[in-house]
Amino acid sequence: MGCGKYICLLGLIIGASLLPSISNAARFNFPSPSNNLGQNVKSYLNGLPSSKWIELVNSGLDSINRQKRLEDNLLSSDITVKNGSLSHTQLLDTLPNVESKKDSEIAIKILKSSLYVYNSQCLPHGINEEQCRIYLENKPLPESTSLRNDCQKLLNGNREGHHAFRRLLEPYYKDGFHRMFPETRSFPGPWYVSRALHKSDSVQNSEIVQSFEKSQLNLGIAQWAQFVEHDLSKPVSQSMSNGSPIECCSRDQNNLQPRHQHPACAPIIYQPSGKYDVPSCLNYVRSALAVADCNFGAAEQLNQATSSLDLSQLYGFTSAAEHKMRVFQDGLLKSTPSDFKNNALLPMTSDTEDVKNSFCAWGSSGNSTCFAAGDSRVNSSPFSIVIYTIFMRNHNRLARELKEKNPRWSDERLFQAAKAVNVDIYRRVVMEEWLPEVLGQTQANEVLDSKPSQEALKEISNEFGAAAIRFYYSLLPNELRNHSSDNFNDLFEEDGQTNLFVLKNEIYKPHLQYTTQKLNEILESLLHQRAMQMDSSYADSVVWPKNTRPTHADILAFDIQRGRDHGVQPYYKYLKVCNNIDVVDNWSDFGRFIPKETLDQLKTIYSSWKDVDLIVGGISETPVKGAVGPTFSCLLSEQFRNVHLQHRRNPFHEYASILSEYLHFNGTKLLCLNSDLRSASQNIFKLPSASNLLVNCDDLV
Repeated sequence: MGCGKYICLLGLIIGASLLPSISNAARFNFPSPSNNLGQNVKSYLNGLPSSKWIELVNSGLDSINRQKRLEDNLLSSDITVKNGSLSHTQLLDTLPNVESKKDSEIAIKILKSSLYVYNSQCLPHGINEEQCRIYLENKPLPESTSLRNDCQKLLNGNREGHHAFRRLLEPYYKDGFHRMFPETRSFPGPWYVSRALHKSDSVQNSEIVQSFEKSQLNLGIAQWAQFVEHDLSKPVSQSMSNGSPIECCSRDQNNLQPRHQHPACAPIIYQPSGKYDVPSCLNYVRSALAVADCNFGAAEQLNQATSSLDLSQLYGFTSAAEHKMRVFQDGLLKSTPSDFKNNALLPMTSDTEDVKNSFCAWGSSGNSTCFAAGDSRVNSSPFSIVIYTIFMRNHNRLARELKEKNPRWSDERLFQAAKAVNVDIYRRVVMEEWLPEVLGQTQANEVLDSKPSQEALKEISNEFGAAAIRFYYSLLPNELRNHSSDNFNDLFEEDGQTNLFVLKNEIYKPHLQYTTQKLNEILESLLHQRAMQMDSSYADSVVWPKNTRPTHADILAFDIQRGRDHGVQPYYKYLKVCNNIDVVDNWSDFGRFIPKETLDQLKTIYSSWKDVDLIVGGISETPVKGAVGPTFSCLLSEQFRNVHLQHRRNPFHEYASILSEYLHFNGTKLLCLNSDLRSASQNIFKLPSASNLLVNCDDLV
C-alpha cells in the first residue's frame, strides 16, 4: 500500500551534545513498510472467489450483531459509566462526538471482517500475520457489500476534522491487526510500570532544589504543551452501538467478571504484590478506530482533532461545535458574563446548550462550576482553563477593535477576521516562542526553515499523539504555589496557605471559585514557578502510587496502555531511527540517552530492553538542548515540520492586511492585554531573570 498509511521520509535534526557523531545537517529515514509478499500468499488469497470475500465480510458483520446483544445485557445490568465517577473523568479526556462514533462503527466492521480473513484463511494456510496484513491492506472491500457502500459514503462526505492517525512505523500487535500483547514478566502491566518508576514527592522536591540552576523553564511550557495537544490530538474511546459509554471496572474498582467485559475493554489492573496492597481497576476503553480507506487491513485509530494549529480546541472543529460557542452578534464568542469585555470568564455549560457531564465529572450533587469550549478537555486543570480563557478574551477584544474600525461589517465577517488574527497570534507564539524552548533553538530553526516545496503530511502521527506530546505531564507539580513566596525553599513546605490549588483536586472538577482575580493569580504564579524536572517519575497528582483504592487516574499508566492499544512500536525502534544508530541490541545502548539510575530502574521493571514502551523511554531520556530528550525531540520535530508546511501553504490571504497590523503581538502582549497582570517576562516560558526581564504591562497597551 506504499506510503498511504505510513510516512516514508523524514528530514530531522538532532541537536544533541550526547550524539557527537551526528551533524546538524543529518537527515533520517523511517523505514518504508514492507510490501513484499510470498508467491504462495498471493496465489492462495487471489484465488478466493468474490463470493468468499462477501461471506467473510458478512461474518464480520454478524459478530457486530452478537456484540450488540452483549451490550443490551450490560445496560440492563447497569454496567455503564456513572456521572461523577473516576471512569467519568477518564471519559472526558477521550469523549467521542456523534460523527466519530459513526466513523468508528464502520472501521470496526472492516477490522472484524479482516480478522475473519486472518483467522479462517491466513492462519490455516501458514500465512503469518504480517503477510496477511500486507495483502489485506491492498485488498478492496467487495463492491456489492453494504460495508463498501457505507465506507465510500463516509470518505466522500464531510468528516470535519476527524481522521486516522498516521504511523511512522508499522503497527505492533500480537496478531498484526489489533490484539494487544498480553502482560508478562517481560511486558509488565502499565500500572506496575508507573508505580515502579515513581519517586515520592519529597524526593522529587529535593531533586528540584538541588538542580535549581539547571532549568529556567516555568510551568507555561507544560501549560502550552497541553493546549497544543488539545488542538492537534484527541484519541477518543469506543462506545456501545447506542452511543453509551463503556465501563470496564466495577463500582468498587475491581475487574469485572468476564461475562460483563465488553470486547473494547482493556482495563488497567493492579495486582497486589505486598501484604497491604489491594487489587484495583482503572477503566480503559480501547480507542475508536478510523476509516483510512475502503480496503481490508489492520486497525487505525481515530483522531478527533484537526492537524493544524487553528484553535479548534477553543472554537470547535465542527460547524455545530463552533455554533454553540458564538453569540452571533458583533463577531463575539460567548463568555461569562457576556458584557464584561476583556476580563470575562469562559461560558458556563448551561450557556452553550450542553449538559455538564460532557465537560465536568460532577455527580448530581456536585459543584456548579463547569466551563464550556470547543473541546471536552477544557476543565482538565486550572492551567487549561486559564489559557482557554486568554484566547477567548483575545478573540472578543479583537472583534471589538475590528468593529470600531469597521462599523459596517457583519457579524460573520467580524467573527472570521477576529478568528484569523487570534489563530495567527497563537501560531506565532507556538512556533516561534514555545517550540524553541521545547526543542532547542537549533532544532526549532530547522523546523521553521522547511520549504513549502517539501511534502507536508496532513495527519497527526500516532507516535506524536500517543507519546511525544504527552511529555508535559512529567513537568507538572502537585500544586501551584503562590509566587509571592520570597524563599524558593518555602515552596516545598507543607503549609497549605502557600497553595493556590492542589492539581489532583481540580481535574475535571473545578473546585476553585473562579473570578478574574483568581485567574490572574493562577496565571502569575505559573509564570513564576519552575517546571518539574523532565524524568520518568510523575507527581502524585497525576499518578496513583498508593496501596489504596485510587481517587484519581494514573496518567502514566493510561499513556502506556494507550501506546500499546495504538500498536506503537517499542522505544528502541524510534531510538535507532531518530538518532541514526545502526544497531541497538542490549541495555547498554540506552546508556548514552538515559541516566544510569533510571536505566538500572528500567532493568528491574522490564526483563527485556526490547519491551520498553515508547512513552517510558522518551520521558526517561536526559533533555539536551530543550525540554525533551533526543527521541521525543525527533518525533515532535517531524510533526511540527508538517504542521508548519501546512501553514505555509494555507495562509489567511483574505485577511493579510489585517494580520499585518498584529505582527507585533507576542506571548507577553497576549497575556498582558487579556489579563490584569502588572508585568510579564519577555519570554513567557522562562522564569524572570537578568536575561529575561519583566515588562510592564501598562507599556504594552
